[in-house]
Amino acid sequence: MDEPLVPRRVAVGSTNPTKVEAVRRVITAAWPGVEVTGHQVPSGVPVQPLGAAQTEAGARQRARLALESAGGAADLGIGLEGGVDPAGFLLSACCARDRKGRESVAWSLRMPLPPVVVRAVLHGEELGPLLERLGGVAGIGRGPGAVGLFTRGLVDRTQLWQMAVAGALAPWLTPQWDWFSSPAG
Repeated sequence: MDEPLVPRRVAVGSTNPTKVEAVRRVITAAWPGVEVTGHQVPSGVPVQPLGAAQTEAGARQRARLALESAGGAADLGIGLEGGVDPAGFLLSACCARDRKGRESVAWSLRMPLPPVVVRAVLHGEELGPLLERLGGVAGIGRGPGAVGLFTRGLVDRTQLWQMAVAGALAPWLTPQWDWFSSPAG
């Protein structure tokens, strides 16, 4: 088993304040004093990911590119990607990746979306601008998000992302479980 990772710097594959703040909250609760920085990186998936595969692929690419964009200064890269499942659900994936290339993916709340929203997204509209138009909330994607709108603020977007971040960090938070060994081993 490797020595437990105690990161000094964490790179987030986004500059969206709700995403960076979610990572900062979880990281500093786990490892006080860690520096968290946001980096604008491409997801490699459509602007509005559809389905779990695209959403997870976007999170994985963002984590990898966040590490690269930090130029070797970060110990962990965190990628967060939101998507819409064609069956009508909001998806939120997080990937954590270390410099050894080890990754862990976790998901947050999977909640239903109104049929009118799902139909519009499946016809090519992006969720954020759509909800700004239909819900009348400017900057919704950098603020409360769909989860905040549809739960009337009971869960905000930062809280949504915190759950996914904490789950993705499990292998580094509890390394005694030897997360990265072969399942057949």
